[in-house]
Amino acid sequence: MLKKELLSRSPIRILEKSIHGGLGRGNIGVFAGRKGVGKTASLVHVAIDQMLKEKHVLHITFADDAHHIEKWYRHVFQEVSTMYKLNDPYEIYDEIKHHRLIIHFKQPDIAFDKMKKDIDVFTENMNFHPELYIVDGFPFPQKSEEDLIKWKQLAGEQKIEVWFSATLHRDNLEFDRKGIPAPINRFSESFSVIIMLEPESHYIDLKLLKDHNSEDLEKLRLKLDPKTLLIANHRV
Repeated sequence: MLKKELLSRSPIRILEKSIHGGLGRGNIGVFAGRKGVGKTASLVHVAIDQMLKEKHVLHITFADDAHHIEKWYRHVFQEVSTMYKLNDPYEIYDEIKHHRLIIHFKQPDIAFDKMKKDIDVFTENMNFHPELYIVDGFPFPQKSEEDLIKWKQLAGEQKIEVWFSATLHRDNLEFDRKGIPAPINRFSESFSVIIMLEPESHYIDLKLLKDHNSEDLEKLRLKLDPKTLLIANHRV
C-alpha cells in the first residue's frame, strides 16, 4: 500500500475533520487521561501520521526512562502495518523515522527558557526543523499559566503544532463548569483543542472537550483500541 493511500484511510483524518481541519500551526492541544489509558500511544499515532507526510516531528519526553519511546513508535507502526497489510513495513519505517527526533529532559521542573535553549541548540546542530512538537508527560501540576502561554507563543513564532499529554487523577476527578478536568483546566485558555480519554468496558473513548472557538463540540466518533493501542473509527 502506498503511503498516500495509508494517509487517506487513517482515522487521523476523522480527527482533523472533527476539529475544523486539525490543530493548526501556531496552536497547542492536549490528550488528557488517567495513567495507563493510552495518551502516549495517541500522541505517537498522531506523530507517525505526520512522519508519513514527511513532516519533521520533535518528541519531547519527561519520562524516567526515555528508551521506551522508540519502542512505542515501533509498536504503533507495527500495528498500523498489520491493520493495513503494508508491503515492506520495515522499509517504510526506516524511511520515516528520519523525520523524528527524541529529546529527553530528566528534570521535569526545568525552566522553559533553559529547555527552549537546549532544544534550539540540539535542532540546529542536527539541521532538524520540526513542524510538530510532541510533549509527553508534561508536569502540569507543577507549572503555571505563564508556562503554557510561553508554549503558545513558541508555537506561534515557529509556526508549529504542539500536542501535549496530561495525566489526570485516578479518583475524584474535578471538573470546571465547562467540563474540563484538573489539572489542565487552569490552562484551558491556552489550549486550542482538548481531548479526554475515557475508559469504557471494551475501549477508550476520545471525548472532545474544546475545539478552537467552536461552541458546538462534535462527537469525535473515535476510540483507542486497547488491544492495538491505535486510534480507530468508532461508529456509534
